[in-house]
Amino acid sequence: MTPYEANHYFETLPEGFAPAEELRAALPAAVQQVQFVGVAGTAGKTATAGLLGAILQAAGFVTGLYHAGCEPLAARIRVQGAPVDEVLFREAAEKLSAAKPLPRAAAELAAAAICFGAAGCKLAVVELPDAGLAAALPAMPVCAVTAIGPDGISRSVERSAALAAGVMREGSVCVTAPEQPKAVLSELIVAAGKCNCELVVPDPEDITFLEAEKFTSKVDYGGYTVPLAFLGRHAAGNAAIAVEMALALWRKGFEIPDEAILEGLAAVENRSSIRVLSQKPLVILDACRTPQQAAALLRVLNMAKVRHMSAVVGLSEEEGAEAFFTALENGLTPEEQKKDKQTMPGMGENPFDQVFLVTPSGVEAALTERLLEKARYHFDAVLCESLDEAVKQAKANSRRGLLVCGSEAIALEAAKLLETI
Repeated sequence: MTPYEANHYFETLPEGFAPAEELRAALPAAVQQVQFVGVAGTAGKTATAGLLGAILQAAGFVTGLYHAGCEPLAARIRVQGAPVDEVLFREAAEKLSAAKPLPRAAAELAAAAICFGAAGCKLAVVELPDAGLAAALPAMPVCAVTAIGPDGISRSVERSAALAAGVMREGSVCVTAPEQPKAVLSELIVAAGKCNCELVVPDPEDITFLEAEKFTSKVDYGGYTVPLAFLGRHAAGNAAIAVEMALALWRKGFEIPDEAILEGLAAVENRSSIRVLSQKPLVILDACRTPQQAAALLRVLNMAKVRHMSAVVGLSEEEGAEAFFTALENGLTPEEQKKDKQTMPGMGENPFDQVFLVTPSGVEAALTERLLEKARYHFDAVLCESLDEAVKQAKANSRRGLLVCGSEAIALEAAKLLETI
């Protein structure tokens, strides 16, 4: 296989679920030498995994990192901060293609595990959109459940929490996000008790936002003070999870000095969460797709007193869209929206003069047309034929700057587009 053929193989696999036993059967003996750290949850998996991966690398461990996103798989499997060796990736693809086919999520995780074993990784941090696959991985001393919220699959947060808890196992330590909804935390406590897994919940009172300039972030969590590439309280929560995971690994016998934690947190590049490309004009990319993430974004903009921006929004799901637009207007999470009886849609002050909706690749245009009707309750909203058109219109109609949000795919596509216009 060529690298292109290997990436194409994974891209064309069907979606679906596979029993953990099938994934386990696809893993060679070398994978047994890797200690895995699984990261499940609705929002914050990418940032949390990246932060912990950087900490482990700074501590001197040969570290693997798997990101479940929209880029080619070869770019999302990383060893020591760089894309995995091309030969190892091709060999993993060839091995999997010659065996019983796995659904895409399971096949990607299997490829990542095979590459980490072949590369001699001591530790590997893996995102788990399907937390049930965690049981297939050989050793997982520490795991995490990041923020849980509406996920676009028409299920309750309690159900989402129960599924994410599949990452837990007996004898491990699971770190969850601070300020989880009560119903979510209850599910996680029950799940941890059933499998004899220690549950760690960072104390939100230990998170302190220090003095910083606009669109920079300096956070202290329990004495660990670092500049972060990630802005806002949601991002600070992800940093707290990463710190607690590093401390849990230290308690498990892994030598992780404080200096490595500080170095790792400060080193991570932000590619998806409130990424500021420029200050004048203000250009922000954010992969936010859930109401909680939208609320975190709006609170950052309000703290910076930003007004008269334009926003380009490319959502790929209708489920949770109304709550997303509400959060993007007033900064209220779904739980806060339920309690709020006074705010009228479209009547409050917010950073956006106009919102331009665009259809992401692979999404039906009819869905975006339905989303447009929801958006118009909150904003002066316009439908555009392409991201290029939306960005140009947004820039032309903005006095302050531009935001692009709604999905990782839209944020990454916009980053490339903005380099050319």
